[in-house]
Amino acid sequence: MTTPRVSVLIPCAPRQKHLQETLLSLQKQTFQDWEVVLVLDGDCEENRRAAAVLPPDRIRILVTATPRSGAATARNTGLPECHGDLLAFCDSDDLCEPDRLAHQVAAFDTRPTLGLLATWSRRFDSTTGTDLGPLTCPTTPETLAHRLLLFNPLTTSTVMVRPHLVREAGGFRPTALYCEDYDLWLRILGNTEIAALPEELVRYRVHEDQSSHRAKLLQRSGLLRREKLAATRRLGLSVTATRIKHLAWVGVQLANRRW
Repeated sequence: MTTPRVSVLIPCAPRQKHLQETLLSLQKQTFQDWEVVLVLDGDCEENRRAAAVLPPDRIRILVTATPRSGAATARNTGLPECHGDLLAFCDSDDLCEPDRLAHQVAAFDTRPTLGLLATWSRRFDSTTGTDLGPLTCPTTPETLAHRLLLFNPLTTSTVMVRPHLVREAGGFRPTALYCEDYDLWLRILGNTEIAALPEELVRYRVHEDQSSHRAKLLQRSGLLRREKLAATRRLGLSVTATRIKHLAWVGVQLANRRW
C-alpha cells in the first residue's frame, strides 16, 4: 500500500450518533489522498456499523485498552497508526467542508516552515441545526502565537500538523483534562511556525455538555501556566507579560465559573 498524504485521526466515544455523518464529510473531500484512523474509546458495534460507510482500505479501526479513557488517550492510541505525511484532527461529531483537506495541504506545500495549520469554523446547534456563527482566530504566526499565550483560539477539528511535531512533544497529555489540545499546542508553540487559514472549513457541532467544562479548566491552571511560560521563552518574548496574560485568563475562568 502507498502511504497516504493525510491521516485523519478521529477519537470516538461509544454510541456516537453523528459518526457516520462525520465520515461522509471526509468521503466528499475534493482532496482524496487520505486515510482515517478511527479510535473507539471502548468497543461499540454501533460505531463499527457507522464506520462501514467508508471502504475498508480507507479506514483503520483501533480500540483503547480501557473504555472511556478520554480523548487524549484515544488520540495517543491512534498516533502510531497514522502513516500520512500530514495529520489532521477531527472530532467524531464535527463536519469537514469539501475543500478542507485540499486547502490545508496546499498551504503546507507552499510553506515548508509551516508546522501546524488551523482554519476558521462555523458553529451549528446539534439539535436544531441552527447556524450559530463563526469561530475565528488570528491567522499570522506572530499574532496567533501571542493569542495562544492568553487562551486557546483553535478548534481541534480544524488543525492539521506535521506528525513528528506531535510525537516529539510527547503526544496528548491525559492528565490535561478538558484542555489536552491546548496543552499540546503550547508544547509545540515556539518549535515551529503556527498559522491559520481565514476560511470556514469545518462545521463545529455545539451541544450542552461543552459549556460545563469551562469551570473545570481552572483546575489545570498550573499546568497551562507552566507550558505558557516555556513557550514564551522559546519564542523570546516577555515572561512578565505572559504571567499577566495568564492571570487575566484565570480571572475570566473565575467569572464564567458555575457554582
